[in-house]
Amino acid sequence: MPRSSRTTRRARPAAALVAALATAAALTTGAVTAPSATATGAPHVVQLGDSYSAGNGTGSYEERSCYRSPDNYGSQVAASIGATFTDVACSGGVVADMLEPRELGDASTRTATYTIDPARHPDQKAEWQRRAQTARLCGVPAQPDFSYTYTFVAGVGVGSLYTGTVSCQLVTRPQVDAVTPDTDYVFLTIGGNDIGFSTIVVNCLTLRDPSSCRQSLEAASVKAPEMVDRTKEALRAVVARSGGHAQVYLLSYPFLIDTESYAIPEVAPVYDAGAALNDLQRLGDDLQARGIAELNAEDATTQYHFVDTVKAAWGGRVHGLDPHLVADSSRAWLVPVGTPGRDVAEFVHPTQPGWDATAGALRVAVTG
Repeated sequence: MPRSSRTTRRARPAAALVAALATAAALTTGAVTAPSATATGAPHVVQLGDSYSAGNGTGSYEERSCYRSPDNYGSQVAASIGATFTDVACSGGVVADMLEPRELGDASTRTATYTIDPARHPDQKAEWQRRAQTARLCGVPAQPDFSYTYTFVAGVGVGSLYTGTVSCQLVTRPQVDAVTPDTDYVFLTIGGNDIGFSTIVVNCLTLRDPSSCRQSLEAASVKAPEMVDRTKEALRAVVARSGGHAQVYLLSYPFLIDTESYAIPEVAPVYDAGAALNDLQRLGDDLQARGIAELNAEDATTQYHFVDTVKAAWGGRVHGLDPHLVADSSRAWLVPVGTPGRDVAEFVHPTQPGWDATAGALRVAVTG
């Protein structure tokens, strides 16, 4: 479940999987009352996490590195409570990205020639590098938390002309950097990419290979407890950055498929991938709910919340994908794999009705 950042100080109207799917496709809770505006202004919301928070699937994006959308659930809820909103959620996000910088995509190279007098600048390379950065040779980052890392690749000077090449790597700041003592609410989904949801989608829903599907799901189950431990560590850091002030809402993911049981391969079934996938999603919810309860118990607080009503807001499995080879996903609120006109990073992510349903579940959790 790419990565990006949007920061806006106005509310905007209007829920972990990413795409290892390209190759595969080619092959086949406690509620609190929203605070009113104070002398310092409206309450402030910060959105962290992965693609189920950023906006993949909405079809409207501010950029396509993180796929942040003005129509994601956080933007909607912020608007409904009169809050300002900062979005640093990013497609492909994992727990580590909350605390560490992340590289977005592959590095690209840029070449330029500048007139650099060797008499005035004996170190032409250093002067070339300075000018390249001043001129923003790598480009202008699309989001406030984006920047480019410049790495010198090669250069040659001929008299006063110096031609150099740099490698440009787009980077996001740690998501937690967006949290300040002014932050009242933090919304996020996280964990799906840490346990390999993209691989699960590829093996269980696209390739439908029983052996690799079973391996992916079993590996995810083993990774899940550690993922929750890392999430707890990150959420502690989030609350610390807020000065102990922010209310944190961790949201569950919707069910991915519309049935409790579906066996693969369909021609000669040997493995119930549907039952195993649903069991994994329930395990994830149970572990995350337990983690949130443990965080609250540590400090005798109630500021951590697990929004486990997302699946109910989606009608249970009603709006999941039909996993069969001949599928009817007409009721799905997820983008089916291979949908024409959609980016790979949008596959198996909520369409706008899904984002709206997730927003509804969170709105109830926040406002009571």
